[in-house]
Amino acid sequence: MKFLSDIFRVADLCQIDGVRQAWPSSHQSSIPRRLRMPEQPEPNYLDEPETISVGRFIFKIIRIGALLLIWAFFTYILVRNATTPDLTSVVTVLPNETVLRRLSVPHDATQITLKGPIDLQLQKHESVIMETPHVGVRVEWRDSELKTKFWSSDMWIVYLAEQSQAFTKTSKTVQISEVSNAQAVISLESRSEEPVALLMVVSVYPLVTENGVLYAALLLIGFYILIVFELTDRTFAALMMATTGIAILTALGNRPTLETIISWIDFETLILLLGMMILVAIMSETGVFDWMAVLAYRISKGNPWPMLLLLSSITAIMSCMLDNVTMLLLMAPIAIRLCEAMAVQTPLVLIVVVMYSNIGGTLTPVGDPPNVIIATNSEVISAGVDFLDFTIHMLPGVLLAAVAGYAVMYVTMRKSLFKLEEQQLELAAERENSRRRSSADITARAEEMRIRQPTGRQLLKPAENYFQTLAHLEAHHRIRDKTLLIKCLFTLCFVIIFFLLHSLPFMHGATLGWVAILAAFLLLILAKMNDIEAILDQVEWSALLFLAALFVLTEAVDKLGFIRWLCDLTVKVIMSVEERYQTTVAILIIIWMSAILAAFVGNVPVTTMLLRLNIELHRNDAISVPLTPLIWALSYGACFGGNGTLIGASANVVAAAIAQQYGYKISFVQFFIYGFPMMLTSIFLATVYLLIAHSLFAWHKT
Repeated sequence: MKFLSDIFRVADLCQIDGVRQAWPSSHQSSIPRRLRMPEQPEPNYLDEPETISVGRFIFKIIRIGALLLIWAFFTYILVRNATTPDLTSVVTVLPNETVLRRLSVPHDATQITLKGPIDLQLQKHESVIMETPHVGVRVEWRDSELKTKFWSSDMWIVYLAEQSQAFTKTSKTVQISEVSNAQAVISLESRSEEPVALLMVVSVYPLVTENGVLYAALLLIGFYILIVFELTDRTFAALMMATTGIAILTALGNRPTLETIISWIDFETLILLLGMMILVAIMSETGVFDWMAVLAYRISKGNPWPMLLLLSSITAIMSCMLDNVTMLLLMAPIAIRLCEAMAVQTPLVLIVVVMYSNIGGTLTPVGDPPNVIIATNSEVISAGVDFLDFTIHMLPGVLLAAVAGYAVMYVTMRKSLFKLEEQQLELAAERENSRRRSSADITARAEEMRIRQPTGRQLLKPAENYFQTLAHLEAHHRIRDKTLLIKCLFTLCFVIIFFLLHSLPFMHGATLGWVAILAAFLLLILAKMNDIEAILDQVEWSALLFLAALFVLTEAVDKLGFIRWLCDLTVKVIMSVEERYQTTVAILIIIWMSAILAAFVGNVPVTTMLLRLNIELHRNDAISVPLTPLIWALSYGACFGGNGTLIGASANVVAAAIAQQYGYKISFVQFFIYGFPMMLTSIFLATVYLLIAHSLFAWHKT
């Protein structure tokens, strides 16, 4: 409709402070920073309504029909089928005796899970070790008095650990043949000299299907179609497909309970992101980010290439500690203002900023959502990967990618950076004309800087209108609250110190998520925030909900067997080479698979899926692959791969949305032209580094 298009159209601005209008992210306002943009004119609702083409109308009908079809599917399944709770009981098996437990079997299979002092290492052996204490488990059909045996399954050997205090679990799905007029029982036969108590969980509706991989593939394809073709919002697409995954499990007779679904969500990751978003939201009110951009303009003296170098470097450095999505919300409006002042193509500069945001975020566990997912995983933490260890291993690859990225940026953009489109010229002229004429103080300041400029030979010569523009920026974009900035820096130091101390034996409770949220509480107290809603309004709740839905979707895909199938294919490839080359092949597969998938699918869902693949590869006894090199390969592949296309990372989408708010457009093809070469270069350098570090020198063994 016409009035909706007017909301996002950039037109003539009213005659007030023009610098504040052209750089709206830097002035005090109760409006959330991510929503600020140049003031719009009053819309004219008497204009003729926009015409809707037939193709666009058909596309809308198809989109609504597809979403309704998905909704109808999972609604019908979930309404028709109730949750079937598992049967839980404690079984005490005396030495060399047999215990029977009755079983109601309405299905052709049952899953038995035993928890207790179980030796998981011996469970992986295919041969039976009779001299080791164990319990034999079978499903049997007996008469009503449980005396006569009609049928029994193969015996499942559960080896007992020497330490009775151990508490681990193992499970097995048993196929059951139907026997009429008989009672199903679970038989536990002890072959141990000591009594043993086991917690037994029986699922009478296990997931048994030969088409699980196909269903999982269709689920992922549907999710990617919703995102790539923008049939709906990304967060809503993740929620829809996560619910569809639960419906598929329900249709197969294995509906998870609400408690189970909640347990699939990694709240450590969500808490970490929430805490860091609150820190950035408060820090942005000090004006420090605007001051950094003015500093970059001053150092570069208004010259485009040095300015681009400094702007990308600032973004990369800040993205190491502050998540890159939030950094884009802060830096993109600043970059747009500088582009208009220096007459360079705005979309290209935004692409550079977002690419270096992704590169810088690769360095630490808190810089990029894929790293947050990896670093907060319990298996990764148990492998000894902490904040310092993660950062040290990622540093060489990030430095190589950042340095090489400047060369790639120059080669790909040297001809097009200064080719301004007519639209940008019109927008810049409108905003320039709307600015109030320079006050006497600003003019005097510009003249003072011009006089004090050194007359000798200079490395960089000031650009045209440099002093006048710098005077404007200095007058309106300074640090506004130095006291709050000191409090923010103190809190940031607290975060960094405790991130580093997490590896110490007496600091195991200082996990990434808890440190981030405790630091957010500390800053809220120090800043005396009376209006908590103003801060929470700047938190990207949709991003947190998107991650939560992805965790559920990935777990559903795993339950359907897709991760296991992908793992088996990867294992076959790795087993085809000698053992000494298996780590090399695994690194190559993971880094390039994650990079390509992240570029065309999105690095967050790819990370959640391939992280499980890495863990399964490490656990597989048929191959010899350490976990940590796979972790670094996945991090490089997912984070650097996000630069490949416009949908590769959430920061890319945020940059495109901000550009559109200011009247510019970043298309999929334009981002691909400049982002994909950057991705290939950075992934190649990261691959070389990983092969040298872990195949040639075996750094993971030191």
